[in-house]
Amino acid sequence: MGLGKTVLVGEGHVNTVTKHRDDAWKSRCPPPPDWGPLSRADTPPPPQENTGPQEYTGPRDQKYYLESITFKIEDSIFKVPRYHFEHSSEIFATTFTLPVADNADAEGQSDENPVILEGISSVDFRALLKVLYPLDIPQILSMPKDEWISVLKLSTQWYFLDARDLAIKQLNDRPDIGGVERILLARQYDVATWLRKGYNDLAKREEGLSLEDAAKIGWETTVRLYQTREAAIKSYPGNQYTHSPFGTAIPRSKDTTLYGESRFRYADVEGTFREDFRQADLASAAYTRRSTYTWLDVHEVLAIEDH
Repeated sequence: MGLGKTVLVGEGHVNTVTKHRDDAWKSRCPPPPDWGPLSRADTPPPPQENTGPQEYTGPRDQKYYLESITFKIEDSIFKVPRYHFEHSSEIFATTFTLPVADNADAEGQSDENPVILEGISSVDFRALLKVLYPLDIPQILSMPKDEWISVLKLSTQWYFLDARDLAIKQLNDRPDIGGVERILLARQYDVATWLRKGYNDLAKREEGLSLEDAAKIGWETTVRLYQTREAAIKSYPGNQYTHSPFGTAIPRSKDTTLYGESRFRYADVEGTFREDFRQADLASAAYTRRSTYTWLDVHEVLAIEDH
């Protein structure tokens, strides 16, 4: 069989030249090595996808790493740092110093599950937050009277003692708080110094009490104030005549002052309202850090004495 001759095999034709060349090539090349089957361990792992930032495990500042809490008051949601509720309020301290659950559904951890404060005005709460967490420091000094009264209200209710002291200080000498309003605020929020100031203002002013004032402070208090004022008038130097500093008798003037002094200046307010002031001092002591009384102690003492 010569080269270049075509051989018929079945229905196909094979080129004998190509066949001989392939055989010659195979005889010169060694067979490939047998690597055997590949296992999973021999297969490199696929590259990992970056799914987000890794959780931080380093140290956190002891003072300025603040957790937040969410409140619902009326129809408003508030989200604020927990710090002052944990450290400045005796009422919230017990509850809010408990460990925070790592759960988005825990109470106070989301807008969907806030801590609900019933019976609280969002206006009052917002005023308190202005003092606890001022967004603009000068705004505290320019807060109006009504907002400071809101701060006094909630700081007294929740025992934010520093905020309460600040509210009292800001309201102490405001000219837009008269004697009647000061007495009502003193009774409502246990500010003993205001009760004294309010009674003294009403007892020693030239103007008498109106029916509206009497209805606000109570008729018993009004009668006692008038008794104090009447006693002061009777003890005023001289009924028909008085004496000058030089010993000369002079007719008493119809003016309500003598030598620049009001006829009510020496009204004995302290003597008339001694028991009221004592109980007010006792109630006010519950809001003093240095006091040995607790809120429960004070109210128990007052309840016992009332009987």
